[in-house]
Amino acid sequence: MKGFDDFPRDLIIEILARLPAKVLCKFRCVSKRWYNLLTDKDLIVRHAELSKRKPLLLTRKYISDANGEMNGSKVTVELTSMDMEGNVTDEFRDVLDGHVHTFISCYPFSIICCMYSIYVCNPSIRQVVRVPYPSNARLYNVGFGYLPKLSEYKIVHLLYHSFVGDGKIGCEIFSFKHGEGVDSGSWRTLGDYPCRAWIDGHPLCVNKTIYWGLVSTSWNDKSILSFDLDNEEFSIISYPVCNSEKYSSLVYTKIMGCLCLVGCSARASTLDIWLLKDEKKEIWVMEHSISLFPSSVRFLGPCENQCEEILIHVEQRGLIFYNVKDQTYRGIEKCRAMENFNKPCLYYDSLIPLRFMTRRFE
Repeated sequence: MKGFDDFPRDLIIEILARLPAKVLCKFRCVSKRWYNLLTDKDLIVRHAELSKRKPLLLTRKYISDANGEMNGSKVTVELTSMDMEGNVTDEFRDVLDGHVHTFISCYPFSIICCMYSIYVCNPSIRQVVRVPYPSNARLYNVGFGYLPKLSEYKIVHLLYHSFVGDGKIGCEIFSFKHGEGVDSGSWRTLGDYPCRAWIDGHPLCVNKTIYWGLVSTSWNDKSILSFDLDNEEFSIISYPVCNSEKYSSLVYTKIMGCLCLVGCSARASTLDIWLLKDEKKEIWVMEHSISLFPSSVRFLGPCENQCEEILIHVEQRGLIFYNVKDQTYRGIEKCRAMENFNKPCLYYDSLIPLRFMTRRFE
């Protein structure tokens, strides 16, 4: 009978890369040899490639104290991952400093932003690392994205210098390299950007660009603030020209690798999807109109880059993936956690560490 050492290294990596991250983390404790193998860069990369084919759902829950009230200085965050059948695959809790106001998922990693602290989290390996930041400085609007060519993650923090409306926002960026850990990163100030509108909207990263919604009093003034992670430049995109009275709400999300704006009509139970074809020329095209009658939509979520599906939570149908091209949908039958958790997002299983891992040798 062949032993472990008799199998080719590539075959061993190919087999192990198909196992869940939490299982592989347990195997690291077997021996120094197993630890070296399971922290090998080739295994981590191959595991991520295969995991992207089977995305998971990640939900979160913020837990109050015994009296039912949020503790002003601490909050417990419970993260639960589920497969596409709605089966729970893992869950864990961590205690953070302060109430959470922003949660961003950028596939293997998540950003959890509190009022005075910010964390990077990899739910698969149960790592939560606090990003260094001045303890008395308040955090406002945060975005998160990844540059594959540079193997670099960027946290973008937008801040107001005052609340008197001076027409400027400040920008600072925290960068850290893939595989080198959050502790290796550093902050730098980018400077001010003229913007008279308040930022109001969940950040969304599409094709190395982060988008935020801007507050406005009328449809004609509605716009989106964008930040290019490559050249680190801001721009403002106006909403498409259309009949604003038709929609009860507007949501921007990601479909097929493009930024899109979804107009939700509660009266007709329809979704009109506008795709941004040219950001510089601000060209929007309405390419899809979805009828969900008689149900109404609770929220929308972005999907993978080239995916033709959109994640929708629909009353009476639950959580569904709707294919905008062939106009079919598939439901997540067992997903009962929707009533108790905040809206889910997609992520994939990953062994990518948030702290630099030293190698052990026999």
